[in-house]
Amino acid sequence: MRLAIPSLGPLIELVEERGGQVSASEAAQRLFALQRTPAGVARSLLRPLVDEDARLEWRGSFVVLAERPTKSLEDADFVVFDLETTGLLAGSAQICEIGAIRIEALEPRDAFETLVSGTIPPPAARLSGLTDEALGGAPGIATALDRFCAFSGQAALVAHNARFDVGFVNRELERLGGGRLATAVIDTLPLARNLLRGRLERMNLSSLACFFGVSAEPCHRALPDAVATAEVFLHLVGLAREKGVSTVAGLEELGAAKNPGTPSPRRARLAGAR
Repeated sequence: MRLAIPSLGPLIELVEERGGQVSASEAAQRLFALQRTPAGVARSLLRPLVDEDARLEWRGSFVVLAERPTKSLEDADFVVFDLETTGLLAGSAQICEIGAIRIEALEPRDAFETLVSGTIPPPAARLSGLTDEALGGAPGIATALDRFCAFSGQAALVAHNARFDVGFVNRELERLGGGRLATAVIDTLPLARNLLRGRLERMNLSSLACFFGVSAEPCHRALPDAVATAEVFLHLVGLAREKGVSTVAGLEELGAAKNPGTPSPRRARLAGAR
């Protein structure tokens, strides 16, 4: 089956509608009427549209406006975050805890954590140790997300298996009428796969924390897991810099769900210009 490629107008309109960037999966779903499109497949479908239009470019698994500025890794702010949820599906489960670490000049600077009011089913309670009593006096999801968004600001967001965490946050933001996350998102899972291929068999957070010998042990609580992810992320940034990556855009591209390989000559020129 051959998919018809639409005009470039709708894709650019979608990128602008999303504040300057849109995930490849969402763009493929919108333009090609597909459901649950993996990021690697979505990139393949969208590549002819993106690579042939100077107004668009790739940032990891996102399509962005080419004129959108990108900062050096040293000048950029990152917020590494983790969620605890009552289940695995954003459509039926809820966020019950948010933890985050702010990184400036490639150094951890500040921390954020909040519980979210609600009830927690026994399997999730056993995993995290959270209880209905602990969540009972916590702020509601609207207040919790307001505080998290104020903490993160315009920083690039970082998470391990980011699709899961970002999916939950976006679902709640949409439900509350506040739109979606519009900042850069870096996923340490594909980033680790692309940087550690052949050196480590499993790329879950616990394996990476052990491999790098980080100080925090993942324990299914949001802040300790965010701390562990932040330390893993900084180790991965160090490996990426050894490969010549110097900007947030370069790190996003290296951390794409499916490493795109050698860029086209036009993309190489654009990258070199920055």
